[in-house]
Amino acid sequence: MEIKKYSLSVMATIIALTLTGCDIKPQQKQSVTFNLTEQQWQNEIQQRFDTINGNGEPINCILLLKTNPPYYIFDRYKNSNEFKLLQRLTEAGLLTEQIDIYKNSQDKNVYIYNLTEEGKKHHRIWPNISQSGFCLGKVIVKSITQITPHNSYVEIKYQYIIDKLPPKLEPQNQLKTNTARFSYDEQTKQLYSEWGIGLIVNM
Repeated sequence: MEIKKYSLSVMATIIALTLTGCDIKPQQKQSVTFNLTEQQWQNEIQQRFDTINGNGEPINCILLLKTNPPYYIFDRYKNSNEFKLLQRLTEAGLLTEQIDIYKNSQDKNVYIYNLTEEGKKHHRIWPNISQSGFCLGKVIVKSITQITPHNSYVEIKYQYIIDKLPPKLEPQNQLKTNTARFSYDEQTKQLYSEWGIGLIVNM
């Protein structure tokens, strides 16, 4: 299983979408020929994303640094990326924003963000990596743009959109591209996704 991560400043900001593999690839040595059509590959990838959604796990995840809310911003200029992200989450209806005076200072504000009722529905905690965030949306595979067979695997480049996102979180129906890799086990007669299908993580 592979997760590709992009660099971020202090806390996660929405800069890219990447995908994590969701199947475990068995050992294999033999060459495999993949004869599925573009439509069949599209159906195959869509079905795997639907399985994740069917288990109650939304696809698109936004990671933040701290495990539990409330989230605090003491310097919105120094921490501009996380401040902008928290404001976008607030505009999307997932967080509330409260501005207080920092300690005894009369000229410094602290920005405090708590979960809304809608935010509680989508909030996730990953204690193993000391992070929390939000998972939302559903992947809709729109087309297959390239099929590249190799000796023992095949790479499928596909276009997709993420549906059912809050309107102010990111542009609606934005077309994105990713590549999935599949292998085939002759013994089990199963097609396995090595990577390219799974949770989309904004890092």
